[in-house]
Amino acid sequence: MAKPVPAERLIFARNFRQARKNAGLTQMAIKKLTGFDQSWLSQVENSLSSISLDNMAVLAKAVGVPLWKLLLP
Repeated sequence: MAKPVPAERLIFARNFRQARKNAGLTQMAIKKLTGFDQSWLSQVENSLSSISLDNMAVLAKAVGVPLWKLLLP
């Protein structure tokens, strides 16, 4: 049985995906900016992979949004 996904992960995933789209960036563009693998970015956006606070900060910077805004419900 799968463990439930933490609400914070779901919130970050939803907000990051929207911020990326608002910035007009694809996952491949984020890969080029950050060096993160595109498949991992997809997993993050779909709440399938855990993510460290440090990596959240890198992604927030890539889309030009303060990290705290990506954590708001």
